[in-house]
Amino acid sequence: MELHHLSNSHIRRELGERSRATRKSRGLNQTQLAERANLTRKTIGAFEKGHDVSLDSFLSILRALDMLDALSAAIPEPVASPMNELTSGNRATSNDAQVWTWGDEQP
Repeated sequence: MELHHLSNSHIRRELGERSRATRKSRGLNQTQLAERANLTRKTIGAFEKGHDVSLDSFLSILRALDMLDALSAAIPEPVASPMNELTSGNRATSNDAQVWTWGDEQP
């Protein structure tokens, strides 16, 4: 499902539904998940209904469902861009550069 065209409230509802399905597939009720996440059952229910919960609560739910690593797919580590390195001034200066030779040059 592509989420970019959905509002935040629609995305929260989708995340809540997916969380509920995952919880149920693991044989957990809301109270058990709440205990694992160190949250209230009311917070779990609110999240599953798509209500706005804190980021800490969301992370606790992911951790309790053993899904915290899924955030790496959502927000991957940035990769250094060679062009950014060149334009940011992090390049060797002419004083730092060594002259490369073939080894058969004539003086």
